[in-house]
Amino acid sequence: MKTQEHLQHWLNSADDDLNTAEKLFTVEKYDWCLFLGHLVLEKALKAHYVKDNDNQMLPRIHNLEKLSE
Repeated sequence: MKTQEHLQHWLNSADDDLNTAEKLFTVEKYDWCLFLGHLVLEKALKAHYVKDNDNQMLPRIHNLEKLSE
């Protein structure tokens, strides 16, 4: 997969999750909204990793702090 396609995959997925999180928030399902919020941030950080690291293999972690480094 080319870098731009890989990047777009993560951004599209994050956008879909954000839309779902917003809907969950409106029906007061805060626990699932928070869970999806974490996924949105994780996918956005992974998109930046792909962009900044020439499409290298992503780290298999879910730690937002480590991903942001």
